[in-house]
Amino acid sequence: MIDNNVFRDVSYGLYIISTKYNGKNVGCVINTLSQVTSENPVVSFSVNKNNYTNEAIKNTKKFAVSIISEKTKKEVITKFGYNSSRDTDKFENCAYQEIEEIPVVTDGMCSYLICKLIQTVDCGTHDIFIAKVLDAQKISNEKEMTYRYYHEVIKAVAPKNAPTYIEEQNVKNTEDGKFEKYKCIICGYIYDEAVEKVKFKDLPADWKCPICGTGKENFIKI
Repeated sequence: MIDNNVFRDVSYGLYIISTKYNGKNVGCVINTLSQVTSENPVVSFSVNKNNYTNEAIKNTKKFAVSIISEKTKKEVITKFGYNSSRDTDKFENCAYQEIEEIPVVTDGMCSYLICKLIQTVDCGTHDIFIAKVLDAQKISNEKEMTYRYYHEVIKAVAPKNAPTYIEEQNVKNTEDGKFEKYKCIICGYIYDEAVEKVKFKDLPADWKCPICGTGKENFIKI
């Protein structure tokens, strides 16, 4: 039996992959990028096949990687991590630069890479992209954000399409307290009845998470 919690001990960073596809700026957050070679540098990372960015990379074959820092605003990570570029302009109100006709997110980032796709490996639910680094530049001297920092300090979780996503189990409330808390399994937002003064069950059926926009069905009692 595999204990999925073991994978939380594997070190990850956080990155935004971006490109221009069909005249539109496209991007998403990933956390599996790694350096394959140093001389003639090559990197690899995986993206869920359901992500619009996956389709964009396969077609454009050229993209940017922005390295997220601990100073990156949570709103930037939320926008790129929990929405789809199919129907959302993730670059609206976000600082970025056009470099070699590619939108490069600079808002709170450490550095960026410009990459060219050289190989795609089918891994079932995800594709592994292997790419040659054409350019790499520093943006700031801020410390890069790790997935552990993201999970423990920002207190968010990986979206369902992320390769590191681990499904949370419903936790039964063993106390008879008047108020309860509910956690969004998509972004980690906590709905606290004591703060909101409205029981979770009494919220409208169409109520959405204020962080990632998901519905009540993706909340668990904690």
